[in-house]
Amino acid sequence: MAEGKAKSYLRSAFLNIYNLSMFGGAMVAAAATGEYVLAAAAVGLEAVWLLFGPDLRPFRRAVDKADREEREKADRARVEKLMESLPERDWQRAKALDELRREIERDMQSNPSFQAILLQSELDKLSQLHQSFVHLANACARAETYLSALDPRELERQLKAQEAITQKMTDPQVRDLAQKNIEVIKKRQSTITEIENFLARARGQMNLIENSVRLLRDQALTMTSPSQLGEQLDDLLTGVEALQASTKETEAIFSGVSQMQPISPVSSEGVAQGAQGTRVRG
Repeated sequence: MAEGKAKSYLRSAFLNIYNLSMFGGAMVAAAATGEYVLAAAAVGLEAVWLLFGPDLRPFRRAVDKADREEREKADRARVEKLMESLPERDWQRAKALDELRREIERDMQSNPSFQAILLQSELDKLSQLHQSFVHLANACARAETYLSALDPRELERQLKAQEAITQKMTDPQVRDLAQKNIEVIKKRQSTITEIENFLARARGQMNLIENSVRLLRDQALTMTSPSQLGEQLDDLLTGVEALQASTKETEAIFSGVSQMQPISPVSSEGVAQGAQGTRVRG
């Protein structure tokens, strides 16, 4: 048993409400009656419980179940909050996917040939897949909102304007600023392409999740082992995990790309004015 898990069982053994009530009640009774033998017995029983209780299998199962339910509750709250921010179409897709997940769970749990312990692991994967779908949908919504606010043609116009400055201006500082602007604009263009590629991959993965879960729903009643469900879910989760790494990178891009603004941008009119000024000084 891992050290962290052992500490969790020990903490649960001491802090659970039944233990605290009995131990606290015995100590209060001992203090009220002056029966210190009762206090000593309570301490002794508590020591025995903390020594052997955390290793009892029924107790571990109860702790694991409570921890799982707590995590599931927190996960559901996070997913529901994310779903509130989704566009209507994606919200409907996520809701339909969750209903498919529940239908699969009902069919699998009603299958008497499945062991509950093995089945729970696969059902957890199914819940994780729905959560991943919602996270991907949220990232897609953010990417689409960001891209909709951009005008690639304007970036291209700015790029040509800065390139014109490097060709027409003779002032080294102006040319240097124009070159820096060119580098920034090209980085923005490259970043936008990365976001577009991510969006295409994420949308494709979302479609794959939906289609695969529908297939699992069709197959649920005829499966003979939870492992049949698990193998298919593992393949999906592997693809989702790889894409979620890209999601984190894309979120970093969102925060960084807004800072990639041209440095003291000079318009095409500025090029002409600058050229005229150069001729006068000459």
